[in-house]
Amino acid sequence: AVAAEDNTPADNPITNAGAELGRVLFYDTRLSHNDSTSCASCHQQSAGFSDPAPLSEGFEGELTGRKSMGLSNAKFYASGEFFWDERSPTLEHQVLQPIQSPVEMGVTSLSDLEDKLSQTEFYPQLFQRAFGSPEVTSERMSAAMAQFVRSMVSYQSKFDQAFEGQGPPDFVGTLTASEESGHQIFAARCDGCHRTNAQVADDTHNIGLDLESSEEAGTDEGAGNGEFKPPSLRNVAVRGSFMHDGRFSSLEEVVQFYSTGIQANPNLDDRLTNARGLPVRFNFTNQEMQDLVAFLNSLTDESFLTNELFSNPFVVLDGDYNGDGVVDTDDYIVWRDNFGSLENLAADGNLDGVVDSADYSVWRDNLGASWSFLADASIEAAAAPEPVALVMLGVLLAWRTVTNRPRRRSG
Repeated sequence: AVAAEDNTPADNPITNAGAELGRVLFYDTRLSHNDSTSCASCHQQSAGFSDPAPLSEGFEGELTGRKSMGLSNAKFYASGEFFWDERSPTLEHQVLQPIQSPVEMGVTSLSDLEDKLSQTEFYPQLFQRAFGSPEVTSERMSAAMAQFVRSMVSYQSKFDQAFEGQGPPDFVGTLTASEESGHQIFAARCDGCHRTNAQVADDTHNIGLDLESSEEAGTDEGAGNGEFKPPSLRNVAVRGSFMHDGRFSSLEEVVQFYSTGIQANPNLDDRLTNARGLPVRFNFTNQEMQDLVAFLNSLTDESFLTNELFSNPFVVLDGDYNGDGVVDTDDYIVWRDNFGSLENLAADGNLDGVVDSADYSVWRDNLGASWSFLADASIEAAAAPEPVALVMLGVLLAWRTVTNRPRRRSG
């Protein structure tokens, strides 16, 4: 059962307030050295919390060494280990690593980051609600972000609909003939690694992407010997690129690789090696490849990709021209210093393309407004069942906002 794979630790269960805080942290660019990059920059909801690009751009424009891993159903990796090479022993450990990466977000002192967040209007209130006191600590940040990521459970795909009845799953009545054919092929050939109804795995594997896996050969060794963590296949069709290095740009290319392209790597997984020690050749027909791709598309959960519970909570507080969560004299200074500008539009409150007197009126009319009003708002919570309608006890609150207009940054 999928529930048996849950890696949630006993000392960090998902709570409304914890997941709320984690969501805000996940989307906040303040967590980067230059306020330019958030976790969501490389883990985009529309792409299944992955990045469509093969490699992601860090806070100063440098590219990451590996593709951003999708976060769908991260709580069901039974080993509880994360990254492509599973170098983080827990999700709580993993969520702080990109923040401190010199390529990704560039923070050199978690203590300085704690001080930075403590100076905002809203974070002390969110930490108070989540942990009982307003202190901002990296340990609490870690716990909250891990709660939010574990709340990202995808369970409403077309594939899941087959499990909605009381009896056995109705794949024939739910999936198209092509999707069901692909499902049967997948069950016979693929779920040794992408196992369980959540299509997750709990170990690393060498799948024969390259003939050699070594630093000398110029290839990524992953966890060692060219082994990498197989990701959950939920929402795989929207990820844009595939494998740890994003080398394939379509699911068709992925299926073609498994059909005829597995390399004779000396560390190739036994499940991809035949009785003579050679790479398996599945040799799918064109129709079988089409059917496999159709099945993989049936794992897309549109409600997950658009669910506001997982979306960006940061919106414009009208007149908050410096984005600190309160409309005050500092925002007037931003307006004054940029009056007449057609380029630096941080203080363009009415979005007409110029900072002018009308934007002063926006500031004046909202003077004193604060995100603290939002922190006092009542909680909206929604249960997030496990895949195929199993019960998940964790819930995630919906962050209330003033307006749905995205924040506009300067520059």
